[in-house]
Amino acid sequence: MVDAIVVNNNVEAENAFKTSIASKVGDALEVKRREVSKTIFGSSTQVEDEE
Repeated sequence: MVDAIVVNNNVEAENAFKTSIASKVGDALEVKRREVSKTIFGSSTQVEDEE
């Protein structure tokens, strides 16, 4: 991305930026999905253990 900015290739810089952001957002969503999954399924397992 930086190389594209340096040579004033705005289209390529935009594409690189979009790809980078999409990857980071996807990774963050995957982490959040795992946290929510642990919360949902972890709490039901704890309830079963208490009974």
